[in-house]
Amino acid sequence: MLIEENKNKEEASKEQDSEDINLDQDSAEELEVDNLVEELEEKSLDNQIKDLEDQVLRAKAEVQNVRRIASQEVTKARLYGVESLAKEFLSVGDDIERAISSCEGNKEVLNIKEGLEMTLKNFEKSLKTSGIEPINCDEGLFDPDKHEAISLIEDDSLEPNSIIEVIQKGYTILDRTLRPSKVIVSKSEKNK
Repeated sequence: MLIEENKNKEEASKEQDSEDINLDQDSAEELEVDNLVEELEEKSLDNQIKDLEDQVLRAKAEVQNVRRIASQEVTKARLYGVESLAKEFLSVGDDIERAISSCEGNKEVLNIKEGLEMTLKNFEKSLKTSGIEPINCDEGLFDPDKHEAISLIEDDSLEPNSIIEVIQKGYTILDRTLRPSKVIVSKSEKNK
């Protein structure tokens, strides 16, 4: 009986060892699966973090672009916002110039003429302070960006497209034409 008991104990021990080995293998497999799951979760989180970081960078760049564009638009609005108002004021300057011209040769209104000339100088000074300057027509040649031809006169003694006379002064605002100069331009019969 003792032998049988020993056999039974040995068999029980073997079975226990076998179960322990199976448990160890199962535990090892479960541990390996858990490790793989953790690794995948970490990689997934890393990818999500990278995606979020990329989105943040893109959002920052977009905000900077919007700020830059808004700043440019505000600057343009400030620079050119006075444009329509300035066009209205230019007619006042034209009226003052016509009044000065009508005083020519009349000694009775000499003081009025001088007052008008001072007023015109102050007016032009105010325009210049606002970035509005008269277009220089002394260069002599017609420029469609700065001049408006209201008449053509044949004159073979002049180069074609030469400015003969300025009828109305033109103005620029910060290098942009506010109102073109109205001019009479020469044309040549030789070119026909």
